[in-house]
Amino acid sequence: MLVGEAVLVCETVEVAYQRAVFRSSFGRVITIVIAVLMGLALVSALLADDPLANLWVLPWPLLGAAVTWAFMWRPRVTVDAEGIEIRNPFTDWHVPWGAVKRIDTKWALELTLDRGTVTAWAAPAPSRYGIARITREDIRLARESSTVGGAIRPGDSVHSVSGAAAHVTRTHWEELRDEGLLDDRETATRAWHLPAIAAVATTAVLAAAGLLLR
Repeated sequence: MLVGEAVLVCETVEVAYQRAVFRSSFGRVITIVIAVLMGLALVSALLADDPLANLWVLPWPLLGAAVTWAFMWRPRVTVDAEGIEIRNPFTDWHVPWGAVKRIDTKWALELTLDRGTVTAWAAPAPSRYGIARITREDIRLARESSTVGGAIRPGDSVHSVSGAAAHVTRTHWEELRDEGLLDDRETATRAWHLPAIAAVATTAVLAAAGLLLR
């Protein structure tokens, strides 16, 4: 899961059936910082007195940059009229509205399907201390399916990444449900993101080989 409480970037929240995109600004900043640091490490190794002796080091900055990109930059959640697209480090999920059975935010935005659950890396819930930040506005804006005894989880606060994403998702889902427009026959699909897998796997193998050949 993304470390820390990410800053939400959302194209739209309240207008039903408008496309909304959620991603971590914190994760994108960290990715840029790590990329710069890894680039400086590469330059430093190449400009050393004996660069050939440092060849085994070169894959490690590349691995660090690849892992950071996959886990901090790539994840995002997109909500539109067709359903929810969840992009995780190595997988891409397309979840039609009819395939959603439950929406939760215990650890992150989580969609319950017929066969298991899908967790969105781009929408982590706040820490356990986040309950102190819940306001009356959070409870007022909470959707019917997110309240229990008049209270909500910290992850359902609309001021958190998970809560904002869940609010938009629940709004669409509940409207379709109430209008009888959900098709229970729809199923979610998952696709492996081969470029991300290849980038991390290749640099990891090169880094391991460098240690063995050192």
